Amino acid sequence: MTYKVVLVDDESLILKSLSKIIEWEAFNCQVVGTANDGQDAYSLIQDIQPEIVITDICMPEMTGLELLKKVQTLQVRPEVILLSGYNEFKYAREGLQNNAFDYILKPIDHEELEKCLQRAIVKFEDVKRKEHEYRKHLIYESLTIGRDKTSFVNDDHHYVIVALELNKASASDEQQLRDRVNKAREDHYSEVFFYKFESSRYVIVYTHSKENIDFTTTVKSSMKKLSEQIKAHMKIAVGKDVIGMNDLAVSFQTTYKLLESASFLKMNLISEDDIKNEYRSKYSPDAAIIKAKTFLQENFTKEIGIESVSEVVDLSVSYFSVLFKQKTGVTFLEYLTNLRMEHACVLLKTTDLKTYEIANMVGYSDQRYFSQVFKKRMHVTPSQYRISK
Repeated sequence: MTYKVVLVDDESLILKSLSKIIEWEAFNCQVVGTANDGQDAYSLIQDIQPEIVITDICMPEMTGLELLKKVQTLQVRPEVILLSGYNEFKYAREGLQNNAFDYILKPIDHEELEKCLQRAIVKFEDVKRKEHEYRKHLIYESLTIGRDKTSFVNDDHHYVIVALELNKASASDEQQLRDRVNKAREDHYSEVFFYKFESSRYVIVYTHSKENIDFTTTVKSSMKKLSEQIKAHMKIAVGKDVIGMNDLAVSFQTTYKLLESASFLKMNLISEDDIKNEYRSKYSPDAAIIKAKTFLQENFTKEIGIESVSEVVDLSVSYFSVLFKQKTGVTFLEYLTNLRMEHACVLLKTTDLKTYEIANMVGYSDQRYFSQVFKKRMHVTPSQYRISK
C-alpha cells in the first residue's frame, strides 16, 4: 500500500524542501497535503487520514505539540514525527511522552529523516501483519466451526469465498497460485486470506470495505484471469457476496457444494448465478422431461441429438443430461435407442420392409450400424428377430 504523508511547518521553504528532496516513492509514501499551522493541519488530517504526519514543534495558532495531543483523540491516529530545534529539546521530550513516533533536530538531516520514515513503515507493516494473522484466524474459525452472531456485530466488510481445486498440482503450481492471489490483494482488495484445506483443495477469502461494488463479479473476473495464468488444470467455485463474518460458515458450505457441481456440469469456473442460468427454463423439471419425451416420440425417426432436445426445453445440455437421467433412470442416448428399437421390432414383425428401410424409418442412415445396435439390445440380428416370433 501507499502511505499518506502530511507535512506541517510555518516556513514554506522547509515544506518545499521536504516535498522535493525526500524520495517518497522509494518508501511507498506520498505527500498528500501540507499546512502552515497546526489548526489547518488538524482539519487536513481529519479529512485525509494520513498514516504519517511530520510537523514542526514551534508554530503560531497551534503548536506541533498541541497538534500531537489532538490527533491522539482521533479514531484513526497517524504516526507523528516532530521537527525540533536544539533549544526546543524539552518540547521534543514532551512530544515523546505524548506518543510521538520520534523527533528530528533542525537543520534537518535528510538521511536521518529517511531512516526515521523506514522505522515507521516497518512498524506499520508489523502491525498490519499481526492484524492480518489475527483476522485470518477469526475467519478460519468462522468458516469451519461458525461463531456466535454477537461476535462480529460491528463487522461490515464484504466477503466472497472462493473454493479451488488443482488437479495433480505440483509444489510450483501451489506457489504460483499463492503468488497470484497475493498480487490480486495488492491490486484490488482490502485483504485476501489463503487456506489449504485438502491436498488439492484451497479456500481463498476476499474482503472489501467499499459499498456499491459488484464484489462477486469482480472476484470472478480475477479468478478467470488466474485460471488463464496458471497452466495447471483447476476448477473454481465463487460464492456470493456476504456482509460480516456471521454468514461465512453457510457461504463456505454453499461454495464447496458449488465446486462439486462444477464437475458434473463440466464447468471450470462456476458461481451461483451460473447454476441458476443452467437450471433456468420456462418449464418445471417434470414438465421439461414430459416435453422432451413428446418431442422424441414425434422426431425419433430423424437424426436428432441431445443438443436439439435441450434447446426445445430451454435448458443447457449439461443440466438437461443430468436432469433426464434423474427423471427417467436412463441416459438420453439409452432412452432414444430404446425408443427406436421398440419401433424397429414392431416394423420387423408387422411389415415386409427391408432392413435398411426400417433402419431409415427409425432414425439410422447406416444399416450396418443399426444392425449392430439392434443385436446388442435384442441379442439377435434383425433377420433372426423377424423369423423368431
